[in-house]
Amino acid sequence: MAKCISRFGRFAVLNWIMLWFILVNGMIVMLPASVVGEEGIRWITNHNYYWYAGMVVGVSYFVSHIITIICSSIFEEASSKSQASSLQNMIKCLDFTEKAVLREFVLQRRSVINLPINEPAVKNLLGAGILTYAYGTPQNGDLSTMKAMMIALSARPYITYKILGLSKSGMSEEQIEQILNERPKFIGRNLSRT
Repeated sequence: MAKCISRFGRFAVLNWIMLWFILVNGMIVMLPASVVGEEGIRWITNHNYYWYAGMVVGVSYFVSHIITIICSSIFEEASSKSQASSLQNMIKCLDFTEKAVLREFVLQRRSVINLPINEPAVKNLLGAGILTYAYGTPQNGDLSTMKAMMIALSARPYITYKILGLSKSGMSEEQIEQILNERPKFIGRNLSRT
């Protein structure tokens, strides 16, 4: 909604012109005979069509803006709901490697980690909008394969310990050992157990 209002504000000069256009046309139509005299009333009456047409054009301009703002707002709301639903479905269907990549954020206790963008699991997560570049999209000239990544803000509410195969209450030594051994090969195995 804020985007739509800012779009409306971009046309501020035209908006003011149209507002004055409506006011001037309305005032001319409603001028009392005592102010303009007989000749003025006759002239206004002879050109009534233009004054009313001017008011209709001005009012239509603002009505069209309001309709555009309402339609844009409805479209953005539907789009964000659809995106959230598709994100939830994608997170439910994560494969083993993708879950392991996301588990790294928990295991390393960091919100930003370096990941190889050429790895299929990382590519999939990036394409699905679950992962995002931490410091902005890399430029075309940047050829390094390791990039700082973070879990996208829109995906964070849907990524739970249960989805990642972790337990909040505590895990046995065997479970911890298994999770550490199942870490993707492309991630350094420098995690220290505490």
